[in-house]
Amino acid sequence: MSDASGIDVLGRTPSGLFIVTHAGERQNHGFLASWVMQCGFHPPTITIAIKQDRPILRDLKPGKILCVNLLGKDDTGKKLMGAFARGFGIGEDAFAGQAMAESPNKGRYLTDALGYMECKMTRLLEPSTEHNLVVAQVTGGNMLGDGEPWVHIRKSGANY
Repeated sequence: MSDASGIDVLGRTPSGLFIVTHAGERQNHGFLASWVMQCGFHPPTITIAIKQDRPILRDLKPGKILCVNLLGKDDTGKKLMGAFARGFGIGEDAFAGQAMAESPNKGRYLTDALGYMECKMTRLLEPSTEHNLVVAQVTGGNMLGDGEPWVHIRKSGANY
């Protein structure tokens, strides 16, 4: 069984499941993310892959605050995933019906998440024709529960 392209291995590379939230100038944003990865220690920095058609990219600029909400693999995490998996269109309020709180720098996070990181966007990269890569400094956050994080493994590296 040979896969010279590495697509099978790429798909089996584990990642977490997260909801990224941002209180934008135009609307409240939230989307399901499976690529959130640490890329720096001093200062603590992460990358987040965002599909290029997501409305959040209209509001998210360097210096803006966003929150990365860690999903647990319990029923609460499954409920949050279901609420955010389809995405939200322009003008839709992603926070409607969700229990939200404000982080120290005025980010908005989901109180039902397992934990959250408050982040300040530093730059936007465009490495592919499908996704942009947001680089953000972690400025705060907290664990909100004791559950186990939800780990996501795909069957193929060619799609979700």
